[in-house]
Amino acid sequence: MPASAEPVRAADLHRALRTLRGARWIDLTHPFFPGIPHYAAFPDEQRERLSDYADGGFRTHRYSLVGQWGTHVDPPSHFDPDGTTLDALAVREMLLELVVLDARPEVAADPGFVAGPELIDRHEAVHGRIPSGAFVALRTGWSARWPDPEAMANGGRSPGWSVAALHVLIGERAVAAVGHEQTDTDPGLEVCAGRTDAEAYVLSAGRWQIEMLADLAEVPERGALLLASWPRPAGGSGFPARCVAIVPELQTPNR
Repeated sequence: MPASAEPVRAADLHRALRTLRGARWIDLTHPFFPGIPHYAAFPDEQRERLSDYADGGFRTHRYSLVGQWGTHVDPPSHFDPDGTTLDALAVREMLLELVVLDARPEVAADPGFVAGPELIDRHEAVHGRIPSGAFVALRTGWSARWPDPEAMANGGRSPGWSVAALHVLIGERAVAAVGHEQTDTDPGLEVCAGRTDAEAYVLSAGRWQIEMLADLAEVPERGALLLASWPRPAGGSGFPARCVAIVPELQTPNR
């Protein structure tokens, strides 16, 4: 604990818990099942029922799926052979200040919109500088297309991040992680051409990301927290995640 930090007492934690329970909790996670949208090179989920209520009194499933399935977390090791694996991501980063960059007007005009630094400038002109250690989500409205794979792919025209924008967020604002609603970090046309420069930049910089977030339209651009959690496979390179926005009651989304 830094020398200037105040000690945290049980009463402080209980007050914090009451505050959090009084907020709105918005699930940002798509339920997953076979046939959902996913990276084209990955196999579909397979699910098998091993036992049922009539057999032994309980139901059990065996799931076979890639780590990058549905709403999921990518640790640095997903791209970087020397990067942090899923089990080593800091648990302190599972609760972060949430910043939402709203690109819905641009995506409505151009489904292949590439989010650049100007989107950050516009956000900060209204809300102030993005705080270090935040989770920054790109709101495109793309999750409304779920779970239609063709609508999500959109013939290769889907929005994404630019490396320039991510350089500002990671290199200058020192954010902890980023996320988005679409299948890939990079715009669809870049992915179709075999280029994943934006995702490679995020993960090689030691940051993690959440892909295929849901319902960002329900979250304000500032004032909320992100609670993100995932299992802890040793050496893991990705896994489905559960993500929740915790929103103060006085905050309203920017629709």
